[in-house]
Amino acid sequence: MPDLSQITGIMDAIVLPLMGCVALMFAKLTQGEAARWAERQFFAALVVITVVTARTVMMCDDAWLLHTTTLGVMTVGALVIPSQDTLLAV
Repeated sequence: MPDLSQITGIMDAIVLPLMGCVALMFAKLTQGEAARWAERQFFAALVVITVVTARTVMMCDDAWLLHTTTLGVMTVGALVIPSQDTLLAV
């Protein structure tokens, strides 16, 4: 049976990247006033993922590659994927 540190490590490797991708998805798929709220939530998630990625890389943790990839996907996705408001304006 895994101990608490192993469970925490697994949750860190699964929940944080999932939270970041869900925040990106909501920021890009919502419209109107809900889109502004979703964008604020996305930027908060981006800050959290950035801090966790820096900690993971400094501590040479096993999940550093996963966190770095998540940070990259969130950054590139925010710039490349068009939002619903942009699509409606065209």
